[in-house]
Amino acid sequence: MIKKFTFFLLILCGSVLFAESYITNVETEPGHSNMNFKGSLKFYYDLPKPDLVEKAYLQAEIDGETKTFDTTSTDSGFLSIDNSLSLAGEELYNAIKNIRSLEDSDDKSVADGTYDIRVRVELDTSSNNNNDDDEEDDDDDNDDDNSGSTIPEYAEKTIKVTFDNKPPKAPSAIEIEGGNQQMLIRVTPPSNEDGKSKEKIGVYHAKVTGIFKSDDAETQTTLEYDSIVDSDKYNQIWEFTVKGKDGYEFINNDDGNSSRAYTVEVVAEDLAGNSDETATISVEASAVTTYGFWSNYKSQGGKDDGGFCFVATAGFGSYFHPSVELLREFRDSVLANFGFGKKFIAAYYKYGSYPAEIIKDSPILRAVSRTFLMPLVVTAWFFTTTLGRILMISWLVLVAFFTFKSGRKALLTLFFVLLLTVPFQDLSAKTRGNAIHGEASFTNLIYYPQIDSEINGTPFKDVAGPQLRWLPSFTFGLAIPTEYIRITFIGGIGYTRFKGRAMRSDGTRSTDRTTMHFIPLKAELKLRPVYDFPLYPYIAGGIDYYPWWVRDGGSTTENGGTFGLHGTIGLMLSLNWMDPSSSKKMKENGVVNTCLFVGYKFEKINDFWRDKSFDLSNKMKNNFEFGLVFEF
Repeated sequence: MIKKFTFFLLILCGSVLFAESYITNVETEPGHSNMNFKGSLKFYYDLPKPDLVEKAYLQAEIDGETKTFDTTSTDSGFLSIDNSLSLAGEELYNAIKNIRSLEDSDDKSVADGTYDIRVRVELDTSSNNNNDDDEEDDDDDNDDDNSGSTIPEYAEKTIKVTFDNKPPKAPSAIEIEGGNQQMLIRVTPPSNEDGKSKEKIGVYHAKVTGIFKSDDAETQTTLEYDSIVDSDKYNQIWEFTVKGKDGYEFINNDDGNSSRAYTVEVVAEDLAGNSDETATISVEASAVTTYGFWSNYKSQGGKDDGGFCFVATAGFGSYFHPSVELLREFRDSVLANFGFGKKFIAAYYKYGSYPAEIIKDSPILRAVSRTFLMPLVVTAWFFTTTLGRILMISWLVLVAFFTFKSGRKALLTLFFVLLLTVPFQDLSAKTRGNAIHGEASFTNLIYYPQIDSEINGTPFKDVAGPQLRWLPSFTFGLAIPTEYIRITFIGGIGYTRFKGRAMRSDGTRSTDRTTMHFIPLKAELKLRPVYDFPLYPYIAGGIDYYPWWVRDGGSTTENGGTFGLHGTIGLMLSLNWMDPSSSKKMKENGVVNTCLFVGYKFEKINDFWRDKSFDLSNKMKNNFEFGLVFEF
């Protein structure tokens, strides 16, 4: 007897588990499963075996009675995923009203409560009949097979649904913090009836009334805002920002004039969609001027004048910007002396105005154009400045000296003559036959600019705080390895940014966000010895250019770029000797050497000691860079 009871119990449990496998992933939309009389819920569910499903519908458990919603039934067209059934608040209310014999009333809250709603699917059990005559009760193994192949009559999943028709009270508290042409609103949800917990709020509706700026005129009006609360903040303090909209802008009230203040009213809407327009909380507040990275820097006496130019002036912003002056000098003294250069200049002036008109009005395109122009600016610097020519001559001399073993004196003289007498393209053609190798590296640096060092104050630190930033960069170079030394010409690009809060005129932090972005660019010459020992000392030096821009409230307020110089001494550790087999595979793919490196960097990024420029040199005393380099 006990054996048979245990056997049938196992069959029953197996049938329940088997039935549940026919319907899975039941969820509601909205996910909080709250609704009122005017609302609705959508129930999504998956069917692992849709061909066996004959019908799907919703049921509600109300005071021990089951109500089936016929209007939600579906008889065909089932899919494996994303099937759905809908339940209207009016349907649920009518079911509750009929079961409880309630009189129809405008007050729907009499039906409020939490109810079990089942998603049920009826299954095709016709295949079960084929197995009835083939099994014997005295064979336990056969019985187990029968139970596993039995299809239940239905499968179902239950979700608790909250039916709520009572609007929330007014929010418990409201705080407003003025920003630059905007305000941050911080709202505390209303208390529940117990007075200890907070009601769950899904949306806050705000009305801001006052004088706004529109088309250079001042207008009295009311702007309305809706802020949807995140699911993890339903019963917690919620913050949202209101800005100008529909052609209206907030007017900053730095003088505290009462006529310039705004009246802010906030109404709460609960998860079910209930709200009471009379249950408001209101306060008067003002927008105030705040100072981001750029404006705070200028307000404390900063001398950098910003600005950039291309298709000359559009990208860099000023016709007299140093980069533009270099490009003009390169045009006049180098390009204009050659036939192809003259054709390029003619084409530039014929077609260049069209992209310039587009670039000058777009901060993003201006930044992109400056980035792509920097190699040309650096080239112009080498050809048009005394220091640039000296460096270029020095690099060419080093290349010649270590590449050619015989006739070095004659070669040095020849290079000096070629540099002064032949076009640059002819010079490059004479060296194309040499074996050119290269390298790529990933470099890391801890960075903080010395912007505050040039003035009596700390405008950058006030906004950004003291936290250091990680500055990653990528470099790529062409190398000329000789018997004793490897000479590499390298270009690199990096990126970092500093986030902060804008400052008020009284020196306190506001809620306005401000961000300063940097894209450090560099061109350098790197030297390291060539031998079989796995440690290589190296030295490097070159020119830098740091494009930067400041964004406040989603728009660019200022941008610019700063030149500089740097030098590095460091040590490279070859990884080839650690794992010869991996090293061999890397060489088959063209990577002849993989090294870890660390170097100490000396730099001065201040437009070559120009007194009206940012000092973007790293403030770190131990200015070490480290990373991984691949030589090929």
